[in-house]
Amino acid sequence: MIVERLPEVLALPTAEKEILAEELLNQVVLERDKDPGLIELLRQRLDEHRAEPETGVRWEELRDRLLKRRHA
Repeated sequence: MIVERLPEVLALPTAEKEILAEELLNQVVLERDKDPGLIELLRQRLDEHRAEPETGVRWEELRDRLLKRRHA
């Protein structure tokens, strides 16, 4: 795993890891030259999450849901 080569990332608090993940995802989207509408949608969703973080779903829960769908 790449993250294993970056011990300073592993040492970050969870909240900072979440911010880093968001920033990396945004960068990937930009680098892939995706539809500008998608970038705007991601920004909108992030703003919604920041306004009401309790309405979000933890990554682990989402991952489990997706895996269940995939294996159904």
